[in-house]
Amino acid sequence: MEKDNRGLEKVASLYQTQSVEVANIYIGEGWILLNIHTTDYGHPVERHQETVFTLGWNSEKGEVKLPKNRF
Repeated sequence: MEKDNRGLEKVASLYQTQSVEVANIYIGEGWILLNIHTTDYGHPVERHQETVFTLGWNSEKGEVKLPKNRF
């Protein structure tokens, strides 16, 4: 399955977070959810996973709008 990369040239800024709450705050400010992926780390027997949310700001919306409370 191929990703649809149309419109990515309009992304002016990227932000990544591991918090679904923070991701939702950025989305509420007008950011677009671009990707969700997991990362693995730790000992081979006791692996840990984290979910990472990648968000982008569309340059057509003007200046990048960050949440008032930065994380």
